[in-house]
Amino acid sequence: MENASFIQRIVNLFFTPSKAFDDLVDGVSYKDWLYPLLIVVAGLIVLPLFYRDISLDEGEDRLNKIIRSIENNADMPEEQKSAYLEKMYEGYDKVEDTRENPLALRNLWGYFLLPIMLFVMTAFFAAILLLVGNFGMGGKIKFFQMFTMVMMTYMIGGNGFFMNMIPGVGTLELMVKTPMIVMKESTNLVLSPALMFDQVESFFQYFLNQLDIFRIWGMVVMGFGFARLYNKPTATGIMAVGFPWLILVSIGAALMKANSVAMGSLN
Repeated sequence: MENASFIQRIVNLFFTPSKAFDDLVDGVSYKDWLYPLLIVVAGLIVLPLFYRDISLDEGEDRLNKIIRSIENNADMPEEQKSAYLEKMYEGYDKVEDTRENPLALRNLWGYFLLPIMLFVMTAFFAAILLLVGNFGMGGKIKFFQMFTMVMMTYMIGGNGFFMNMIPGVGTLELMVKTPMIVMKESTNLVLSPALMFDQVESFFQYFLNQLDIFRIWGMVVMGFGFARLYNKPTATGIMAVGFPWLILVSIGAALMKANSVAMGSLN
């Protein structure tokens, strides 16, 4: 049977995920994972440019709030207060420099790190799934087969928490959310059940906030891929992917809750 073209794989990924990973069963080449990686990286570079000023304004607003909190904190020793304020003002200067000199090399290094960060993030979850499949189920799938499968799903959606990208890292996810971010004038846009809350404060609310519709979609498609690679029922594949995915979501929610508490202690 002739292998499907890359375009056909993408079409299958969105419309018939049960067929999207057929070609990965017999092995992969570097092109199979490199092309999706380049597409996702291109989305992460180009799409946020449309709301770049919004992101910078939010960065300045966060720094201003922290600065005011430190300055008004009567319980903080003056020496410690001065040290914190110095770091905050340095951060403020960096934001302003990024706004005024967007093409300066010192402000472009993050773009060069994006492929590395995405590769590491994908490899981390692929390694977890490989442990589940090869050691837990006795399979013999190779690392880059699993890596390619996970990388392909990021063309749909993916949690950007560990890359400090609240809207997410998925290509389709960002394509849909970018105009919404521009209209809302806020990057804090997650299409999750937490939309029902006025404020996200508790661990449970942070957890629900991670259950973005695009990320769930990507996780389910990942389940299809896992099932195809290990020749298991689709339900088994979704459960095998979903369990470690929910654990990581819980860790992310706990870290965000802890950060919220730490920020609140400055007030």
